[in-house]
Amino acid sequence: MSREKSKLRRRIERALTRCAAAGSGFLARFLPLSALRALADGVAFLLRLLAPSRQRGAAENMRRVFGERYTNRQYRALAAEVTRGVCRTMMELLKLPYLSRERVVRLVSLEGSEHVTAALARGQGVILLTGHYGNWELMGARMCDEGWPLTVIARDSEESFTAEMINAARRSHGVEVLEREDLRAMLRCLRANRILGVLPDQHAAFGGLIVDFLGRPAATAVGPATLALRTGAAIVPGFCVRQPDGTFHVRFFPALEVTRSGDRGENVRAITLACNEILGREIRAHPEQWLWLHRRWKVDNDRSASPVAPDPASPEGETDG
Repeated sequence: MSREKSKLRRRIERALTRCAAAGSGFLARFLPLSALRALADGVAFLLRLLAPSRQRGAAENMRRVFGERYTNRQYRALAAEVTRGVCRTMMELLKLPYLSRERVVRLVSLEGSEHVTAALARGQGVILLTGHYGNWELMGARMCDEGWPLTVIARDSEESFTAEMINAARRSHGVEVLEREDLRAMLRCLRANRILGVLPDQHAAFGGLIVDFLGRPAATAVGPATLALRTGAAIVPGFCVRQPDGTFHVRFFPALEVTRSGDRGENVRAITLACNEILGREIRAHPEQWLWLHRRWKVDNDRSASPVAPDPASPEGETDG
């Protein structure tokens, strides 16, 4: 009986997701960005009411990282701001097909573009290291509007209509989308000297490496490390920060040093840890901009993560970008 209820609940959730996506997509076509953001704030308010456990979980995640840096009230306010940011990001993504290149250029400023240009000049591809932070979707559109060839690894929504709507919005400014299991396509992308965007800031359920992330052990995807070691691609960190005036600022950093010694496992560990360190640095600078709602630290409850990095020659080993 409980299984039937579970199946029914999943059907209802998918139907609601489809309706919400269709309605939001319709509104995105006609409403200005300011109105869509106001709508997103209203949705965020409802989500906080309907899913208070998510808010408590986000606040607790932050408390474990920052300790006494904030009061309980401030942690709750930060969790609410995170929810608003995620909802705004989704509305802004759905608006992308109706935003001109010139509008996106005005909306999103770039700093450190020389690091991307220098990495592309090496001719071995570029791995863009970023996270679910600020508006990562607008960053991709802005990079394509700059003329850079960008492919991103994405985990699709379980609801096919919603997944296609989101991917169509990404493609509207030239972003190519790959499934996270398609290792061969990732390799082709880098060998064609394209930029491959990866977001390895979520829990890696399988094939992950347990390393420090924001001061706590976390199962971390090894995709950036294994791809860089296999192809020679540069790993360039880049982050898009939401500004108080509604614009965005993208900052790129110099390519990470890629460790190459005789011990492949240690190389993967060192690079993965370096990726986590720069992600953690940015999150600490703007904690309200990162997806604390995600259950990032599940090592104690999920032992499927392995301390041994998977073989990069195996597509099954690359389950998380």
